[in-house]
Amino acid sequence: MARYHIGRVARPLALVTVSALLAAGCRTGARPDAAAGARVPTVFFPDAPDRPRVQFLTSFGGAADVEAKKGGFHAFVMGKDATGKDAGEIGHPHGIAVRDGVVYVCDTSSNRIARLSFREKSYSTFGAAGVGKLRKPVNIAVDEAGYKFVADTLRQQVVVFGPDDAYVSAFALPDGGRPVDVAVHGNELFVLDNDKTPQVVVLERTTGKVLRTFGSVGVGRGQLNLPTSLAVGPNGEVCISDTLNYRVLEFTRDGQLLWEQGEAGRLLGQFARPKGIAVGPDGIVYVVEAAMELVQMFNDKGQLLMHLGGPGDGPGALTLPAAVAVDQTSIADFQKYIYPRFAVDYLLFVTSQTGPRRVSVFALGSFPEGYAPAESTIQALPRPASTADNFGPDAPRGVPSATPATPAPVPAARQGGQ
Repeated sequence: MARYHIGRVARPLALVTVSALLAAGCRTGARPDAAAGARVPTVFFPDAPDRPRVQFLTSFGGAADVEAKKGGFHAFVMGKDATGKDAGEIGHPHGIAVRDGVVYVCDTSSNRIARLSFREKSYSTFGAAGVGKLRKPVNIAVDEAGYKFVADTLRQQVVVFGPDDAYVSAFALPDGGRPVDVAVHGNELFVLDNDKTPQVVVLERTTGKVLRTFGSVGVGRGQLNLPTSLAVGPNGEVCISDTLNYRVLEFTRDGQLLWEQGEAGRLLGQFARPKGIAVGPDGIVYVVEAAMELVQMFNDKGQLLMHLGGPGDGPGALTLPAAVAVDQTSIADFQKYIYPRFAVDYLLFVTSQTGPRRVSVFALGSFPEGYAPAESTIQALPRPASTADNFGPDAPRGVPSATPATPAPVPAARQGGQ
């Protein structure tokens, strides 16, 4: 994997663009991109000569990308929302959750949840009115039964919606806490509270009863300073994106620190603005780096693996990314975008708060051993011209530099097709 300094002297990020034939003779070509309305090159990460491990599949931004094409009368009936955008558009996406071909996106411009079903080819919204009216939905989790848990910072509650998207109840945190993220593990609901005394509050999933809390404010080992996101791994480990400490931490489900990784900087393995976080079924930790507009990947020991994304407008690029979600249940719904013989373990969904691709879909996987694209070219992902001195449109200045972290090997994906 190529290693580089992210900053003024950084070389451009590179993408593997496959445009010829696979070794076994399967033809390849451009793939459809819902948001772009056209076919785009096939893009893999990391860059050559490393073996492809993550494929950019497609992106979308609202009803027009999932529903059957509708005429002008439909647009007239749908009209505009309170922000002036088309009612079927996702205006300012933040948190995201995915299950069984359905993508739930927190839209902080219209303060509602957008529901896009790629299996049913339908689009709808909820949380915009009534007792379940959302005020600032920033993150969302969905359990196996289809219940949605929404962290609303202005309501200062976790708002619960049922499998039919109807309001069920709302849970408040102790001492008027401010929930900014939520994750489900078994019968427990892990809520990240980032008020003046940040902590993790563990609730009973169905009643909202407080079971335990852990975490304290500060800059010391294991402490939190404006944490913005949390995720629970397959074994109950709790990962937290700690924004103003420029690091990621992993705890046991009872709050014992396992590891922490990161420092202020613009190198891979460092952070300028860590935000959304997710954990794959294999234990890989995905951290959105909003300022550098990419997602960093770490193993279950906190060692850097690689990254995906980067700034720009092209396929695979991210624009002010906010959140990431992992899902194994929707691979079939995105099969048409997957490169032939690329065996997919699970999908990754990343929200961008601006730009042409509001939600980008990636797939983690691998080609069978000894089978690789026969011909490929390297396509640079350039930095925006208006920000030549920084990496990303809002990268903070004056962040210290250091030696790049040495990536660990990415665990091998299982073989076979989907």
